[in-house]
Amino acid sequence: MDTGGGGGTAGGTTGTTGQPSTRQVAISPAGTAMQTQKQVRTNEEILTRIIAQHNQLQQLIAQEGRTRDSSAAALRGWLGAWLGAELTKLNGNICRIAVQPPRMATPDQVDGNLFRNGLTVERTRRNGQTSLRYRQAVATTPADSRPAKLAKYRTVGSAWQEWMHGIGGNKPAKNFTADDIRACKSTYSRRKPLWTLMATLVNAQKAPAWVISKIEEHYKGSVLNITAAIKQDTIMGSLHEDLCIVRAQ
Repeated sequence: MDTGGGGGTAGGTTGTTGQPSTRQVAISPAGTAMQTQKQVRTNEEILTRIIAQHNQLQQLIAQEGRTRDSSAAALRGWLGAWLGAELTKLNGNICRIAVQPPRMATPDQVDGNLFRNGLTVERTRRNGQTSLRYRQAVATTPADSRPAKLAKYRTVGSAWQEWMHGIGGNKPAKNFTADDIRACKSTYSRRKPLWTLMATLVNAQKAPAWVISKIEEHYKGSVLNITAAIKQDTIMGSLHEDLCIVRAQ
């Protein structure tokens, strides 16, 4: 009589010994190929999205570059137009100034400038021509109480300093009174030609530094020798053209 084997076979859950059985599920080659194709499609979709985003990013960068170039070009164009207009305006002003006749100083203005430099001008008219002669102005300003002494120096610049401002706390030589001049007449007379030349050039709108450099350029030696040479050239009318003032008759 068969009592145990049939139950095990019909139920399919136990073996001949009554224990559960373990089944091995085999995957067919066709299933493996399908999974591989699915994975490949997924990777292709991801790659396609990456390429699309990259292309979009490149387009944005290129668009931004074009916008920046356009803005720079517009700015360059505006600057060029503005500079052109300003240069045209400047050239027009220069042309208008160039064609205007020169403005001559009035006699009162000339006398005022000369007086501020310690000089006065005398006008004499003979045979229809006017001649000018410069003299030291008579001081009408409040008396300068500083000592009227002349210093010792070795440069042309110091001579100008002595004439205009004084050296070592002394009175400027241009403010010397007649009594002051008599007290140092010899030295004052020797230095006067240099002072007069410098004051005349400065009065003619020449910068003091320019005047000093031109004198040192055309005359060499000590200040005493330079002054003597200027005195001689002034008498002979042979001053260098840089040191001459052309005056309208």
